[in-house]
Amino acid sequence: MSPAKRAAAPKPEPPWKRAEAGRYRSSDERFTISSEGPSRWFITDEQELDELGLARTVGPYDTLDDAKAAANDRRGTVPAASPLADRSAKGGKAEEGRGAAARPKPPPEPKPAPPPPKTWLDKLEDEDRDAARRARRLISALEDEGIADADALVRRDVLGGQPVVAARLLARDILEAIGDSSKPQTVIDAVTEVLGSSKARRGLPGWKLVERDGPTDEPRTIRLVPSDLKDAADREL
Repeated sequence: MSPAKRAAAPKPEPPWKRAEAGRYRSSDERFTISSEGPSRWFITDEQELDELGLARTVGPYDTLDDAKAAANDRRGTVPAASPLADRSAKGGKAEEGRGAAARPKPPPEPKPAPPPPKTWLDKLEDEDRDAARRARRLISALEDEGIADADALVRRDVLGGQPVVAARLLARDILEAIGDSSKPQTVIDAVTEVLGSSKARRGLPGWKLVERDGPTDEPRTIRLVPSDLKDAADREL
């Protein structure tokens, strides 16, 4: 028989090499056989892609020899086309753009909360730091006295330029001195005593009666006592 008519001898199957325990790789680098437990051998075919575009994995097979035989059988077949082949053929950048659009967008980062509006004390500190410190000390001292509207009171005093804080303290002292008294002379005595000398309160202003348009440039303090009222009443009679 002539050599031309002689049947072509089958190609020898590439040998396998042990990559690590439970893992073998064909010498042509196409197949990897891995064990995932007794009687569970899987083949990974690097030339055939699955639905996710990854190397296709088939199995399990009962023995390593069964897996090698199956791999050799696959070598003689044309690898199945990946479902992603059409997309890849349509082109790179446009396809990548569509893929990026198809992926869910990350949620937008929350916007930082706007800063709280400035209080009148904040604005005062921008203009006059010392005045702002004094205003805060006044508010704290009034709150210690049990005055609920301390902030509003100091704001009128500082920004309005009027002794509003001292006036409130004077009014409170008069009301406290009068109490529930119904006797006119008792009321007069109490009011006179309060007007004549303010209590010493730490961190808070006091008051005193002063003379206006007197004979000197320096104001003179008026010291009013209950007997002054009595004398005035007797002289008017």
